[in-house]
Amino acid sequence: MHRSKLVLSFLATLAVALVPSQSFAATFSTLVSFNGTNGEGPFSSLTLSGSTLYGTTKFGGANGDGTVFSIPVTGGTPTNLLSFNYTNGAAPCGSLTLSGSTLYGMTTAGGGSGEGTIFSIPVTGGSPTLLGYFNQADGSNPFGGLALSGSSLYGMSAFYGALTPGGVPTSGDGTVFTIPVTGGTPTDLTSFNGMDGAHPYGSLTLIGSTLYGMTSAGGVNGDGTIFSIPATGGTPNILLSFDGTNGANPDGSLTLIGSTFYGMTYSGGANGDGTIFSIPLTGGTPTTLLSFNGTNGANPFGDLTLIGSTLYGMTYAGGANGDGTIFSVPVTGGTPTTLLSFNGTNGKNPSGDLTLVGSTLYGTTYGGGAFGDGTVFALATPEPSSVVLLGLGAIGLGATSLRRKMRKQAA
Repeated sequence: MHRSKLVLSFLATLAVALVPSQSFAATFSTLVSFNGTNGEGPFSSLTLSGSTLYGTTKFGGANGDGTVFSIPVTGGTPTNLLSFNYTNGAAPCGSLTLSGSTLYGMTTAGGGSGEGTIFSIPVTGGSPTLLGYFNQADGSNPFGGLALSGSSLYGMSAFYGALTPGGVPTSGDGTVFTIPVTGGTPTDLTSFNGMDGAHPYGSLTLIGSTLYGMTSAGGVNGDGTIFSIPATGGTPNILLSFDGTNGANPDGSLTLIGSTFYGMTYSGGANGDGTIFSIPLTGGTPTTLLSFNGTNGANPFGDLTLIGSTLYGMTYAGGANGDGTIFSVPVTGGTPTTLLSFNGTNGKNPSGDLTLVGSTLYGTTYGGGAFGDGTVFALATPEPSSVVLLGLGAIGLGATSLRRKMRKQAA
């Protein structure tokens, strides 16, 4: 009887030990190594539709002006849906937005004025529809993706904006704009003036009738801002001006969890290598969840992806080889877990977000791979909850069997 109690005690201890364990091996695979012909330098995130991933490359393709591509989640040869030719755009740096069977996106250059374009293309590929192009007055050089609401698209441009009556830019600090999904001239909802932000490089988050975003510069300290603005336009409401200590130069977008925004800054923080932060939806003092230190990553781009109570993301540089990392960190902050350090061969300088499909994270690197022109990769991580439940189930069955034996012995 004493031995049986000891076994039950051991099983209970093992159950407790298993529950908080979140460390499981991750399997990394390179799905595509770009070679110039099929694209070069992906600088954005992947968009999922069914079992197919869609993305863009900044360069390469038939004309060297970038591509739109698709690839199965299982990997293989990418399908070139579009090679830009400068007239219809060049150098796409933002993610694609899917609506039905149509993809919407932007290019940072090309088009009628050479300042970038807004386009749509069927998921099956073919000739793109040029929805609009930038001409400085409504902004220029967009780097992020588009937010879709009803029949309107919303986005940001990194430079220019409102002009004086003489045609001179008032500040050149970028814009928030909207355009119908059917195309037309972009409507400038606000032109940044430096004090309320400058040079946004990410995408907008639409909540109700309010748009939220970040600028990489400007604000009270010149280190960037978090802002909100009505979807109808107007003066931005500054939720935060970064000051270097709490981060500087955010180049991505915000992730909303409950009533809290989570995001990253490219630089600033305790070591100057960037931060992860949280801030209430209404603004206020941010909480620094992590300051990167080079070893655990440096200069994060893109957004954060939430799985359970854990945030996942990537850094452009740092890690064991200086080529960037994939990391995870609890939503409450603390020490990050480096899931992968890129080494050039498996990719270099990731610059977008991670896309979650099942329990696998997909992403791109700007460089590295077999030809040095960037990659698409997958990182499969076993779901900790499944492993824990399996272990607890086995323990429960073992404990039940043991109790039955004990009852028989006592009878």
